[in-house]
Amino acid sequence: MNYLTDQEITVLINEIKIGNNDAWEKICHNFDRYIHECCWKRLRKFDMSDTFRTELEEDLYIAGWQGFVSAIKNYDPENGKLLTYATYYINGEILKELDLQLNPLGLTERPRPEKRKSVETESSIISRISIDEDGGIPENVLSYALMREKYSDEAETDTSEDGKLSRMSEIAGLLKDEKANKEALEQLFSEGGISDLGGYSNERSTLQILEILMQTTDEKHSVSKEELKHLLRLYRIGKYNNSTSVESDNTFNKMIAEILLELNPGEYSDENDGDYRIKYDGYTEDKLNRSIKQNKSSSQKVESGSAPVLNGLSYVHPFTYEETDRLIQLVSFTDMLPLEEKKRLICKIVDTAGKYYTTPYWNGESLKFNSKAVHGRFTGRTTDEKAGFADNLKTLQYAVNNLGQVRFKFNRYNANHELVPTDKYVHELSPYHLVVYHDNYYCIGLKKGDRRVWHYRVDLMSDMELVLDEEGKIVPVEITDFAGLPIFNATWDPEKYMSEHLNMAYDEPQDIRIKIRNTDYTIIHDWFGDHYEKEDEVTSADDDGNEIHYDIVKVRTSPSMIVHWAMQYGSKVEIMDEEIREKIISETELIRRKYL
Repeated sequence: MNYLTDQEITVLINEIKIGNNDAWEKICHNFDRYIHECCWKRLRKFDMSDTFRTELEEDLYIAGWQGFVSAIKNYDPENGKLLTYATYYINGEILKELDLQLNPLGLTERPRPEKRKSVETESSIISRISIDEDGGIPENVLSYALMREKYSDEAETDTSEDGKLSRMSEIAGLLKDEKANKEALEQLFSEGGISDLGGYSNERSTLQILEILMQTTDEKHSVSKEELKHLLRLYRIGKYNNSTSVESDNTFNKMIAEILLELNPGEYSDENDGDYRIKYDGYTEDKLNRSIKQNKSSSQKVESGSAPVLNGLSYVHPFTYEETDRLIQLVSFTDMLPLEEKKRLICKIVDTAGKYYTTPYWNGESLKFNSKAVHGRFTGRTTDEKAGFADNLKTLQYAVNNLGQVRFKFNRYNANHELVPTDKYVHELSPYHLVVYHDNYYCIGLKKGDRRVWHYRVDLMSDMELVLDEEGKIVPVEITDFAGLPIFNATWDPEKYMSEHLNMAYDEPQDIRIKIRNTDYTIIHDWFGDHYEKEDEVTSADDDGNEIHYDIVKVRTSPSMIVHWAMQYGSKVEIMDEEIREKIISETELIRRKYL
């Protein structure tokens, strides 16, 4: 099997840059065979049935193609040979997909703590108890949050929520000095029907500690070792009705050390600070790593009694307070999701944060945000319409990312408010970009059989699907010399492109001069962003003799659409270019005749 030489590849890359689609198809075809070889090379090492091997190869090929696309997008001849450069990306994606297929539980990765139960489950009792802003952990926070009607019905105790809170607070207070309060604790446990049911395995204890850290610590709140021990005792009382003592100090320190060694980077650096799952006082100086001794019989274990006492422990949640706020706001104010979907997503986002996180949209038990009170252009659309819109965006984004073609029908609205096809024609498009222009989503791409670049409104598209060949593989996009070429397009400026294509027009943009008051620049900015340039100043007087200051501004945009834009802002703007002025006069005359 013969592959292209380095010189041939260099020639093809240069041709691709200027929009030669034959060159693009040739290099894709050449690497298609190579990607298959990379897949089979990995699969030969495994003993599996031929049927499963064939199915798996198809998935690995798609992953390899994604790697090839990434390589093409980032390739620079200074990086060396394209084959060598692309192989790194291709094999990387193939290995990730192979690991996902053969090891879906991610057993080669660091273990992750069990996911907390959703705040929507009936067994979760969430309380927004006032929090000490200095970082202290209230004694009753965890126990109250986890209380599940564990007290015996026969027990002579107050089983109201306030009664449970008071009782658990009493237990927490006595646990502060367990030795001194041993008799009082025993009496309290006896009255409440709580007994010592025995200890837990190291595995169970580890998960319990992780659960406590996730619930009671975050970027602003931490716990000391002693606080963590008390919380662990309360956790077991509240969840399991078990008053068993917490592990000894040596065992507890060792357990904490092994958790941190497993979840955190081996050695601190400024670059990996964001990789820490649990932080502690002194983590930037690698306090833990410098203090422990590894067990000689196994590098997996910490030698008993060697682990240091660590304080200031805090779990690093997936999102900071600020990031969580932004995510909730984005979901709340989006016009693409139905109300129930918004509620479900916000509950999931809140569930990633600790119990200290508060938001104006969530009171701990229900959604406070009223989605029906925020309106957008698409608010009135049905759930099915929104779902179809979201599916279109998902398919288009996948196609753009993987340089694949799409097929769809294009529609328009009729008198019955229904979307109907403009014709029976099925469109095929090589999508390059997705943009949002004045509330509407547009896909910019090359239409099959037409060398012009087209814009399609995504909400008017239907029956969207990827274009696949006879073997079920993605058909690569066609390319053109369009400035927004999907390959080597790192400098493409979407705002500039949209300003040059006013109302997403197709005609060739040109420089146009506009006269405006020097107080009316907001109009210009709303439509052209920062892509305008002041050329001159003009001063004139109005009918009352008042002096008015004007600026002459140059923009580059669609000459056909600027006519209607100028009429829209007739009293605010004046086009200075003679050719455009003549078109405005003609259009105005047509309107005058129509309404006379």
